[in-house]
Amino acid sequence: MDLEKNQKYRDLKEKPIPKGKHLLEVKDLKMFFHTQDGIVKSVNGVSYTLDKGETLGVVGESGSGKSVTAMTIMGLIEMPPGQIEGGDILYRGESLLNKTEKEMQAIRGNDIAMIFQDPMTSLNPVYTVGRQLGEGLRIHRGYSKRKAQKRAVELLQMVGIPNAEQRVKEYPHQFSGGMRQRAMIAMALACDPDILIADEPTTALDVTIQAQIIELMQEMQAKNNNAIVMITHDLGVVANMADKILVMYAGRPVEFGTADEIFYNPFHPYTWGLMRSIPEPDMYEKKPLTPIDGNPPSLVNLPSGCSFHPRCPYATERCRKELPPVYKEKSGHYARCHYSHDKKFVEKNAPVNTRDTTASRKKKEA
Repeated sequence: MDLEKNQKYRDLKEKPIPKGKHLLEVKDLKMFFHTQDGIVKSVNGVSYTLDKGETLGVVGESGSGKSVTAMTIMGLIEMPPGQIEGGDILYRGESLLNKTEKEMQAIRGNDIAMIFQDPMTSLNPVYTVGRQLGEGLRIHRGYSKRKAQKRAVELLQMVGIPNAEQRVKEYPHQFSGGMRQRAMIAMALACDPDILIADEPTTALDVTIQAQIIELMQEMQAKNNNAIVMITHDLGVVANMADKILVMYAGRPVEFGTADEIFYNPFHPYTWGLMRSIPEPDMYEKKPLTPIDGNPPSLVNLPSGCSFHPRCPYATERCRKELPPVYKEKSGHYARCHYSHDKKFVEKNAPVNTRDTTASRKKKEA
């Protein structure tokens, strides 16, 4: 890549965000895949905004469109078979969908970075960890090989990997699962990105390492004031770090709000199901886990009406026939359910939650 030619893209994050604009804005995004079996509607009308220092939790089961949305933002979807059917993605007020591949290469990893779900398949087994950590610095910042190696040592130390001087010379298979995930976080943070997208970074790790990884991400955010998009299937993970939460099902957003709104005043039955699946410290003596019956639908042949109605215990004939509109509160909290605006219905059926969230803690500290 010609560094001088792409200087304006590498320095994009140093420019002020235009007035009235957000750091990142996803507007009614639709990403479909055209296959022999039909059109797979992986992302079907996703919208959200993200600002500096904020953490957005994107929650839903496998197949809900969480990762495809992130990959679309990064410009990593192969087209065809993928195709943007509508919407836009704005970074600092500029559309990413209008960028050339060369322009996206200057932004990807430098301004917007991603931690992938499986570090063993994301790291190249034939190159040392230090070489892979330094690659982005050499491409985006013009570092020499020696300077990149030195910075790689500092990055491994920053994420808590001991004996970093020796570790940079080792290969991914010589790292444990937790260390590989830390190395992936170090790689994503190498160029101090504006936005860090974390695609289920704790899924394959034990609970102790999970807590350490989340704590590390929060420490890095507090230091660098970067925005985080945390993708997970577990509401319990984002309860301790998210400011806002987007709940997705079958490619569509079904609920969006602050962490407090989602945990203390959820509107959608799918969100209720996810909340009832969260283990509580003393729950085994009081109540069992309540799973959501059935499986997510095929994204090629979505059910008529509300996509969740085959699994929803509260579904009516209206749910089976009519696609629910979006009911939105003045605060911005919204849900796509026919009965979200019915306060009596919500109060009667929504689960009671006492989980402490990031949003509620910030209020207490203030």
